[in-house]
Amino acid sequence: MKKSVQSSLMAAALLLSATSLSVNAQSVSQDTARNLRTQSFTGTVTYDGSGAGTSGSDAAYFGTGSGAVSTGVANAFFGAYTGQNNSTAGRLTFIGFKAGNANTTGEYNTFVGSSAGFSNTTGRMNIFLGGSTGYYNVSGRLNTFVGYATGFNNTTGESNTFFGSNAGFNNTTGQRNTYLGQTAGNNSLTGNGNIFVGYKAGYKELGSDKLYIANSDTINPLIHGDFAAKQLVFNGKVGVSTSTFPTTVGGADVSSYKLFVKGGILTEEVRIRTSWADYVFKPEYQLKDLASVEKYIKENGHLPNVPSEKTVQNEGLSLGEIAKIQQEKIEELTLYLIDLKKISEKQQAEIDQLKRDLNK
Repeated sequence: MKKSVQSSLMAAALLLSATSLSVNAQSVSQDTARNLRTQSFTGTVTYDGSGAGTSGSDAAYFGTGSGAVSTGVANAFFGAYTGQNNSTAGRLTFIGFKAGNANTTGEYNTFVGSSAGFSNTTGRMNIFLGGSTGYYNVSGRLNTFVGYATGFNNTTGESNTFFGSNAGFNNTTGQRNTYLGQTAGNNSLTGNGNIFVGYKAGYKELGSDKLYIANSDTINPLIHGDFAAKQLVFNGKVGVSTSTFPTTVGGADVSSYKLFVKGGILTEEVRIRTSWADYVFKPEYQLKDLASVEKYIKENGHLPNVPSEKTVQNEGLSLGEIAKIQQEKIEELTLYLIDLKKISEKQQAEIDQLKRDLNK
């Protein structure tokens, strides 16, 4: 009985030992097979994936065909066919299916997203973040595109900054543009030096050196500028040093006014276009006699057709209108002086005649 138990224990121990050896052998076999098939370390290169590259230095290639022929330095390719055609370019970060697929010698690029920077070959120092972002870029450099299909058709355009889905979508060779907002600058192909801010801002603009701040594809944005002509246009009301725009001043309706400045304006010149008071010199003008003017002044305390002090205090005045009124009074005074001159000349003629009569 005792020998039988001992024999059973020995058999069990031998079975466990054999099983352990089998498991260990199988595990080693699987790791070895995996290393032989897809994963290995070559100097400072780490790679994993069928057809992934093995050359270069300080590099990592993860995904089928990633970095297949790359010999560059300090590259990190993550995703199937990322950097597949890269040759000598270094310091690249490509993440996403086919990101940077055609890149050959373009250095210092960061492409993140499926097919981001897909066609780039020699373009360098670009940052493309988003699916299909910078898809057709070939040699453009110093671009920053963020958002799905942003800068999609850019080929050689440089120094552009596009943020938002489809922003700068059709730009091909345009340079130094800044588009912020979904589909901003969508139709600008070759424009340079533009700044478009807002949803669809500058959507239809084809020129260069333009400023759009808008939230639609309008050609008359809230703020429009031309850097070349040094012009800035506001298509709306403008308030300075105020959070609200008044609609009335005293009893006057100013809702149609476009500019309100709180605190005053200092300027060297003000030019106003308005109607003028030359109607005073027309034959049909009814010039009041001085007796009527005197009576009006006594009753009202100011000249006819001139606003009162109270009105000006409460409602303000229009510079163009008050200038015309003052000119009206000047021209009326001129007519009064002409009449007085005629009376004076007539009286002088009568005096001279009396003198001649007395001297006879």
